[in-house]
Amino acid sequence: MPDGQQSAYLKAQRQHLEECEQDLAELGTLLEQRPWSRIERHAAERSLQLLIEACIGLAKHWAREETGMACRDAITGFERLQDAGRIESDIPWRKIIGLRNVLVHDYLDVDPDIVKSVIADRHYRTIIDFGHQALAALDQVG
Repeated sequence: MPDGQQSAYLKAQRQHLEECEQDLAELGTLLEQRPWSRIERHAAERSLQLLIEACIGLAKHWAREETGMACRDAITGFERLQDAGRIESDIPWRKIIGLRNVLVHDYLDVDPDIVKSVIADRHYRTIIDFGHQALAALDQVG
């Protein structure tokens, strides 16, 4: 990716990550105060989906920079980064990607308790932290 495009991509991803972080934190605060409305539940699902998709994209991009090889599926980027020692191997990326797949493809059967747990227990922070780590690494490359 040419430097100008790389810079624009990273800037857009950084802004997107910040927005997801703010939205999920606010949804967590609302959940502490009261049950979500249907619209808030949908916002939570969509925010998680977009956050995970952004991090999949960042993982693929970072792994391509590290290895010179494109990643065809969602998990490959994370696996290559783990193999290279760039990220920890204790993060359950298969489960995270599985949640994204349910949110996208099996949206009629999303378990609302799982979504609530991910947000209430702040498990999404692991995904946010990866996003920041990936952006920092890609800043060094570009």
